[in-house]
Amino acid sequence: MKIIKLLLIAICFSQVVDGQAGSNGMDGSLNMNSANFFLVNLKDVKSESVVNTDAYAGVEGSPFLADNWSYARIMLADGRKFDSILLKLNLYENKIHFKDENGRERMIAIQVKQIEITDVLSKWNNAVFVSGYGENANTFYQALTDGKKAGLLKKMNAIIKETKVFNAPVQKSFELQERFFIYAGGTLYQESKNCSSLMSAFKNDSKVTKFISSNDIKCNKEKDLTKLVEYYNSY
Repeated sequence: MKIIKLLLIAICFSQVVDGQAGSNGMDGSLNMNSANFFLVNLKDVKSESVVNTDAYAGVEGSPFLADNWSYARIMLADGRKFDSILLKLNLYENKIHFKDENGRERMIAIQVKQIEITDVLSKWNNAVFVSGYGENANTFYQALTDGKKAGLLKKMNAIIKETKVFNAPVQKSFELQERFFIYAGGTLYQESKNCSSLMSAFKNDSKVTKFISSNDIKCNKEKDLTKLVEYYNSY
């Protein structure tokens, strides 16, 4: 019986080791509880130090999408992909922060094309962010919905807002700005209260016009724009 138990333990141990060894593949089976894959492979990616750690001193709030580190998948502009990584998205500088193998916080110095949050502990879990649109190719947009004809993007960036207070220093705070854009035919169309100004994005389709009217669509509201784009992509 002792021999049988020892054999069973050895088999189980072998399966665990094999599972861990194969967890660094790019097929989605990565061990999301380990950042080793990220730290080893990202050494070949150009990065820069977070030189001024007091850059935001005196500014209330946060420049990050979330202050906590979150696991994610990323794709660089050159097509390279990295999985099971810990990062923070800086919406003020449009940079990705990470920690190197020595625990130093750094920023990826080249364009990150896509980010997918894959952290069940984050409220942004499953959210996808993309760049490469508009005047600033580094600006991040959250991809809200996508389809064969159009997509809906939410531009997200942090600005420093200054408030003047009588007989007191100017107060500074981070403020998150959000704007919605429909992406169609290689062009970005910014949200508008007046839906007629967005009709070019839908090729002036009469079906879309009817859908807007019958569903009381507000073309500056996330929920309504999502419905509209999904309807347009449904036929």
